[in-house]
Amino acid sequence: MSSRRRSDQSSSNLNKFIEQRRRETNLGEIPGILVPVWQIKIRERFGISVDREIAEYIVLAAHERGTWRRQRAIRKIERIFQLRGETPEDSRKKAKQVVDLAVGNNEQ
Repeated sequence: MSSRRRSDQSSSNLNKFIEQRRRETNLGEIPGILVPVWQIKIRERFGISVDREIAEYIVLAAHERGTWRRQRAIRKIERIFQLRGETPEDSRKKAKQVVDLAVGNNEQ
Protein backbone atom coordinates (compact mmCIF):
# COMPACT_ATOMS: atom_id res chain seq x y z
CA MET A 1 0.00 0.00 0.00
CA SER A 2 2.72 2.51 0.87
CA SER A 3 4.37 2.17 -2.53
CA ARG A 4 1.03 2.90 -4.15
CA ARG A 5 0.65 6.03 -2.02
CA ARG A 6 4.10 7.21 -2.98
CA SER A 7 3.27 6.65 -6.62
CA ASP A 8 0.07 8.66 -6.25
CA GLN A 9 1.95 11.48 -4.48
CA SER A 10 4.71 11.61 -7.08
CA SER A 11 2.21 11.64 -9.94
CA SER A 12 0.29 14.37 -8.11
CA ASN A 13 3.47 16.43 -7.78
CA LEU A 14 4.21 15.87 -11.46
CA ASN A 15 0.70 16.95 -12.41
CA LYS A 16 1.05 20.09 -10.29
CA PHE A 17 4.36 20.86 -11.97
CA ILE A 18 2.87 20.41 -15.45
CA GLU A 19 -0.11 22.58 -14.55
CA GLN A 20 2.21 25.31 -13.25
CA ARG A 21 4.32 25.23 -16.43
CA ARG A 22 1.18 25.56 -18.56
CA ARG A 23 0.03 28.56 -16.56
CA GLU A 24 3.43 30.22 -16.86
CA THR A 25 3.59 29.82 -20.62
CA ASN A 26 -0.02 30.76 -21.32
CA LEU A 27 -0.24 33.38 -24.01
CA GLY A 28 -3.54 34.64 -22.67
CA GLU A 29 -5.46 36.69 -25.21
CA ILE A 30 -2.62 36.75 -27.74
CA PRO A 31 -3.30 34.57 -30.82
CA GLY A 32 -0.98 31.58 -31.10
CA ILE A 33 -0.27 32.32 -34.76
CA LEU A 34 1.88 35.27 -33.70
CA VAL A 35 4.61 32.98 -32.37
CA PRO A 36 5.72 31.55 -35.74
CA VAL A 37 5.24 34.96 -37.36
CA TRP A 38 7.62 36.51 -34.82
CA GLN A 39 10.09 33.66 -35.31
CA ILE A 40 10.19 34.46 -39.03
CA LYS A 41 10.33 38.21 -38.37
CA ILE A 42 13.30 37.86 -36.00
CA ARG A 43 15.12 35.51 -38.37
CA GLU A 44 14.64 37.85 -41.36
CA ARG A 45 15.30 41.12 -39.56
CA PHE A 46 18.17 40.18 -37.25
CA GLY A 47 19.52 36.94 -38.71
CA ILE A 48 19.01 34.92 -35.54
CA SER A 49 16.77 31.89 -35.05
CA VAL A 50 14.82 31.50 -31.84
CA ASP A 51 12.85 28.43 -30.88
CA ARG A 52 9.13 28.45 -30.13
CA GLU A 53 9.57 28.60 -26.36
CA ILE A 54 11.65 31.78 -26.49
CA ALA A 55 9.48 33.28 -29.22
CA GLU A 56 6.42 32.92 -26.96
CA TYR A 57 7.99 35.21 -24.37
CA ILE A 58 9.05 37.69 -27.04
CA VAL A 59 5.45 37.81 -28.29
CA LEU A 60 4.26 38.43 -24.73
CA ALA A 61 6.80 41.22 -24.26
CA ALA A 62 5.80 42.86 -27.52
CA HIS A 63 2.01 42.57 -27.23
CA GLU A 64 1.16 42.35 -23.54
CA ARG A 65 0.07 45.49 -21.78
CA GLY A 66 1.92 46.29 -18.61
CA THR A 67 5.02 47.98 -17.33
CA TRP A 68 6.96 44.86 -16.37
CA ARG A 69 6.48 42.88 -19.56
CA ARG A 70 10.06 43.27 -20.79
CA GLN A 71 11.55 42.35 -17.42
CA ARG A 72 9.30 39.29 -17.16
CA ALA A 73 10.27 38.15 -20.65
CA ILE A 74 13.97 38.64 -19.91
CA ARG A 75 13.67 36.70 -16.67
CA LYS A 76 11.83 33.79 -18.27
CA ILE A 77 14.15 33.60 -21.29
CA GLU A 78 17.11 33.79 -18.90
CA ARG A 79 15.71 30.78 -17.03
CA ILE A 80 15.37 28.85 -20.32
CA PHE A 81 19.02 29.53 -21.16
CA GLN A 82 20.10 28.42 -17.67
CA LEU A 83 18.14 25.19 -18.01
CA ARG A 84 20.02 24.62 -21.26
CA GLY A 85 23.36 24.88 -19.48
CA GLU A 86 24.36 28.55 -19.79
CA THR A 87 25.93 30.38 -16.88
CA PRO A 88 23.68 32.87 -15.05
CA GLU A 89 25.69 35.85 -16.34
CA ASP A 90 25.67 34.66 -19.96
CA SER A 91 21.99 33.77 -19.87
CA ARG A 92 21.07 37.18 -18.47
CA LYS A 93 23.11 38.94 -21.15
CA LYS A 94 21.71 36.81 -23.99
CA ALA A 95 18.12 37.13 -22.77
CA LYS A 96 18.44 40.91 -22.56
CA GLN A 97 19.97 41.09 -26.05
CA VAL A 98 17.23 38.94 -27.57
CA VAL A 99 14.42 40.97 -26.02
CA ASP A 100 16.10 44.29 -26.86
CA LEU A 101 16.56 43.24 -30.48
CA ALA A 102 13.04 41.93 -30.93
CA VAL A 103 11.00 44.37 -28.87
CA GLY A 104 13.25 47.40 -28.67
CA ASN A 105 15.12 49.07 -25.89
CA ASN A 106 13.19 51.75 -24.00
CA GLU A 107 16.37 53.08 -22.41
CA GLN A 108 17.63 54.62 -25.64
